Amino acid sequence: MDNPTTSSVIKRNPETTEMLNLWHLSLILDQDLVVITEDIQKYKLSEHLKEKHAAMEPTVGLNPSALIPPAEQDKPEKEYAEERIKIAYEGNFQKGILILFQGKQLEDLHREFLMKILGAVGCSLKDVALVSADHIQNHSPSSIDELNPHKCLVFGTISHSIMTYKTASYETVPGETEYFFADDLENLANSTDLKRKLWKGLQVLFNINK
Repeated sequence: MDNPTTSSVIKRNPETTEMLNLWHLSLILDQDLVVITEDIQKYKLSEHLKEKHAAMEPTVGLNPSALIPPAEQDKPEKEYAEERIKIAYEGNFQKGILILFQGKQLEDLHREFLMKILGAVGCSLKDVALVSADHIQNHSPSSIDELNPHKCLVFGTISHSIMTYKTASYETVPGETEYFFADDLENLANSTDLKRKLWKGLQVLFNINK
């Protein structure tokens, strides 16, 4: 065992500022931490040199971002800003049904017709997310995936990559998200034949047997 005159025993109780780090280390050790006096002197000298070196380094006005090229500085911010932009919609989206319609907004007559369609399949505005084509076209292709809808109904033609899912009108496109494409609401409201096609297609999409 070391001579008490040449060593110090730290029993989880710091007595000096220089020994603070060693005391914290002793808290996770199962046994007492023994420090040789010679090691203490080396530790003090090392800390002194670190402080002297730090004082000599220029720190005033230092901007860490200055080390990053301007092109790379802007890129992450733009990407994060795009991720933060979410689709704004009307409705409560309780049943995960996304409805996209052609145009900027619904006229009262077309809105009334759409509400009748929703009522026929056992839904209301609280069950869906209603989004205009003019709004969705400003979002990235992944914006719809972020909403994770169970069903997606598209009325009319919209400028968005979702149109690539379309194979035929009034037919359900199966998948984790089911897609359904129909004519725009104005044409549907004014055509009995299109209404029949719409109803037959909705019966398959919503599994309605009547």
